[in-house]
Amino acid sequence: MQNAGNDYPLEDERVPADGLDQTNRTDRAQPADQPEQADCAGDETYRADQTVDDTIRLNWREKLVEFGLVMAMAMFGTLIGVLVAVTSLITMRNTLEDLAPGFTEAGSIPFIILVVVAVAIGNVCSFSCAPYIIRLLYRGNELKDERMDRAVQRLVSVTGMDIRAEKIYAIKGKTANAVVSGLFRKAQYIFFTDKLLERMSEGEIMAALAHELAHGRHRHMPWMFLVLLLWTLAVQVFLSLIDYYAYFESIGESWKMWVFSGINLVNIYLLMLLVLFPLSRRNEYQADGTAALWVGIGLYKQALYRLHQINDQLKPPRKFLAKLGTHPTMQERLERVGSLE
Repeated sequence: MQNAGNDYPLEDERVPADGLDQTNRTDRAQPADQPEQADCAGDETYRADQTVDDTIRLNWREKLVEFGLVMAMAMFGTLIGVLVAVTSLITMRNTLEDLAPGFTEAGSIPFIILVVVAVAIGNVCSFSCAPYIIRLLYRGNELKDERMDRAVQRLVSVTGMDIRAEKIYAIKGKTANAVVSGLFRKAQYIFFTDKLLERMSEGEIMAALAHELAHGRHRHMPWMFLVLLLWTLAVQVFLSLIDYYAYFESIGESWKMWVFSGINLVNIYLLMLLVLFPLSRRNEYQADGTAALWVGIGLYKQALYRLHQINDQLKPPRKFLAKLGTHPTMQERLERVGSLE
């Protein structure tokens, strides 16, 4: 299959060290001053360039700041939706009751519709505003880079996508990262941190761009939005069926707010652990596979390793921590991409 990465020789790139991906490797030329590596099943081991150590080492606070932006915006949008619903009930209770009796009665069908619509409005606002919030917080500027122009031209020829629909920006950031933001493709922005642009090669930058474009190709943002609405609808119907709101009304006024807040907190945690995190990891696998076919599996694996190397993420996290991540581990992603060969 013709791909956009054919003209980027791997021997000019920094690539994974021994032992990280033993099943799938691509051949590359050995430098003259280094001994040849032992041949294993006819393939050669990726080796990292040890002459330059530009690893970014973050403490736990900084890693927390780099938490998935999509997850943060989704949760923020859900919170906005809840506030919209509560505000509507408080400020328009009498009006709504006159127009539609039972509309403000907790657990009724009109009430469920109100909550779902409110969450939808909140998340549309959240996802739509996310690109502008990122530009504001991270001092984003439109990216003008010859390497990016060449990458776009190559990917247009391979994917057939109108990549001009996406707007590409550079932002300040302590890590090497790329992210796509916005609900629908025509309103999406792709952001590259300055660290990624400074420390990754042209071929690796193209691979990172391909990954973000693959998210748009598979409509991951709209699917995330739809899943949030379905979860909200399912939870409200379940609470109505078990007559949850009747139990809630029997609680003393002084405890109502605490109980309501606690249950909503549990709902948010379940939403994240059971839905958003697994869906996000699935989306990453799908974007990896599509991007790897666009740019070439060898180049994509190389870019994936390099990204984790720069961000000091080569060591796999503990298994229970991996389940709390928005992205699969590097080893899992390399294995999935390698299985495409």
